[in-house]
Amino acid sequence: MDENMDKDILEDDSDIFMDAPVSLDGLDDDAFPTEEETSEESGDDDTDGVTKSVEDLYVYDDKEDDPVDDKDLYRDFEDKAPSVKPTVTEQNVISAVPEARKRQDRMVNAAPGAAASEATADRQMYGEEFRGHRDSVKINRIYIVNTVISMFTLCAVAAGIFTGYAYLKKLEQDLGSSKRRIADLETGTSVTSSGDSGEEYVDAVSLIDEEELNEPDAPENDSMVDIDNGKLLLYDSYVGYSWVPVLSGVKPNTYVKENFRVDDDFRMKYVSNGEVSSYFGIDVSSHQGDINWDAVRSDGVEFAILRIGVRGYGEEGNIKLDEKFFDNYENAHKAGLDLGVYFYSQALNVDEAIEEANFVLEQLGSRKLEYPIVFDWEPVDPTGLDSPPRTEDIMPGTLTLSALAFCETIRDAGYDAMIYTNKKMAYIKYDMRKFADYPIWLALYSTDLTYYYDFDMWQYGFGTVDGIEGEVDFDISIIR
Repeated sequence: MDENMDKDILEDDSDIFMDAPVSLDGLDDDAFPTEEETSEESGDDDTDGVTKSVEDLYVYDDKEDDPVDDKDLYRDFEDKAPSVKPTVTEQNVISAVPEARKRQDRMVNAAPGAAASEATADRQMYGEEFRGHRDSVKINRIYIVNTVISMFTLCAVAAGIFTGYAYLKKLEQDLGSSKRRIADLETGTSVTSSGDSGEEYVDAVSLIDEEELNEPDAPENDSMVDIDNGKLLLYDSYVGYSWVPVLSGVKPNTYVKENFRVDDDFRMKYVSNGEVSSYFGIDVSSHQGDINWDAVRSDGVEFAILRIGVRGYGEEGNIKLDEKFFDNYENAHKAGLDLGVYFYSQALNVDEAIEEANFVLEQLGSRKLEYPIVFDWEPVDPTGLDSPPRTEDIMPGTLTLSALAFCETIRDAGYDAMIYTNKKMAYIKYDMRKFADYPIWLALYSTDLTYYYDFDMWQYGFGTVDGIEGEVDFDISIIR
């Protein structure tokens, strides 16, 4: 152990002597022998080095300033004062010294171990405190982690509950819609509103009975009409065969298919009761170039529909005159053909359709026509174009109203109007119920009539005629 501990222990000697069995209470000065009395009793004047009093009994070493060993004390005392007998009080003090020294020695000797034990205890105490602090930190971390996990779990549960609730609400809405649809079917409702424009369209679901649907596995053509169940079979090169609903209020054609006959020159005619009830004609534009109309008329062509103008399918949609129109009109009339005109439209709305009709009227002036002025709106194939056609997003209702606006403008000017359409557009694009007042020019490249609704003129294919270089479209106009 270090010096400080030894000094601390030695500085506590006063406590040791205080604990000695020495009591001076009740003693006066006479209790202690004087120097003369001591000398007289010993009979020797030589008293050097002999302890004369209690204070002299505790001898200190000159060098270390520490109390001398008990054995030295006794030896000095015996050598210097062999004849002197201590008094009772002195004896008590003398006997107390070794006992005190023994206690001191035990404390000094035990100090290193005690200090070591104390240090060990301190280390144990502080180690336990550190471990307790470390365990507390671990517990706090675990608590934080568990709290975070619990929060995420609660968020996930809340999200799941919200999603489930939304899903249940959607199911409830779908169920309500299904119930309303079933109620409509039971009451025979077949027309639904299209929205803001107020247009009405036939609901195909209400017209098709799946239990009675017996479609052929591989029909040879798409002429099948299941009118009893209100459906038509339509073939499309992209989706294949599809059933479409019959539009209520649209007049079906009453033609007898077998009455359409085609000769060896691919000229068609309609024969009813043994008499021909049709005219054969063609439709031309500047693509046919210069035409010898006298040769055309001599080859049996009875009428012609001339293109008068066109709107471009680009973004600007400019209107321009067919460069061969005036020549074709003058020469075809001189050759004795009946004439009509068509405008190739790419109108986006009613205003543009009216603009196109006014353009046609302006070009015609006072020219006479035997056949109608035709609104010919056609979808444009975007393949190979630098940009999409301007009409690719036109809605069915908008297109239907545009066709009507064109025809009404023409009719108001005193001419007959007509609408050109193919079967697909008539079935799924136009609302044919709106066209009850206008004749239809059907584009169906086949000699097999597979179109359900009524029509007045049929563009059935193409071939060659005298006076025109290359092929040209063939048409038949049925006499009513």
